[in-house]
Amino acid sequence: MGKIRISPVKLKNFCCALLQKCGVTKSEAVIVADNLIEAELRGVRSHGVSLLTGYTERLKKGAINTKPEFKTLQEGASFLAIDADYALGAVAGKRAMSLCLAKAKNTGIGCVTVTKATHFGMAAYYSMMALEREMIGIALCNSGNIMATYGGIDRVLGTNPMSIAVPSEDVFPLVYDGATSQAAYGKIAVAALEGKNIPGEWALNQEGQPTTNAKEALQGILLPFGGYKGSGLALMVQILSAVLGSTFLNGYPEKGAYSGQVGFFFEVIDISRFTDLKLFKKGVAKISADLKAS
Repeated sequence: MGKIRISPVKLKNFCCALLQKCGVTKSEAVIVADNLIEAELRGVRSHGVSLLTGYTERLKKGAINTKPEFKTLQEGASFLAIDADYALGAVAGKRAMSLCLAKAKNTGIGCVTVTKATHFGMAAYYSMMALEREMIGIALCNSGNIMATYGGIDRVLGTNPMSIAVPSEDVFPLVYDGATSQAAYGKIAVAALEGKNIPGEWALNQEGQPTTNAKEALQGILLPFGGYKGSGLALMVQILSAVLGSTFLNGYPEKGAYSGQVGFFFEVIDISRFTDLKLFKKGVAKISADLKAS
């Protein structure tokens, strides 16, 4: 497949138009498209416009609610629990992170859980929202159970991504964004679309054997990164985003099944409440410089 170059503005407009044809309001279509284009511009193709096919299919089936009624389940000075009513993940995510930022501004720490949500795209999209306020942003999400636990061959965990964004005195902030699987499901899906093989340690086929065939991997079982370490992190992300947020208790899928319903866990830390902001950013820049110099 040859490379195609297109203006980000044109691509965003295309995404918006397609989503609106599926019943999404213009303002919400812009949020979803912005998430997808940001992923493309950051080189995260697995969470870029390739996700549109799945989104539009689920919109047509009614699996994603185009007129959600967001509900506050619990609230305190520094926390909030939200029922997203199966809204578009990016819409629910941006709304939740905005509220999380407001909580952190008032109390120093903000925590928000979201239940009855759907795929939210690139996790860093939400953690990086905190950078605009010179705060630390954390975003976790569970996914359908498509990954094995360490030593297992059944789909019992999600790929469960996590992202942490930290402001720095340097030109660039430090941002971590990664699935707890060897590779994101979307990355394997892109390989399958392009007819490419994947590394043998990424997944197992339906018989529980390692495979380099991307299409077999999508029908099989993804593997955690770092053995028991990735498996353990995936478990904890699942607990924070799905169990704490009540998604697990609201119809979590049976073993081996896939559900579009997921939960989020967001946290924001106001650095200035703990230490001098300038010194913190200087320290982060020093760490970054040391890493580059090594």
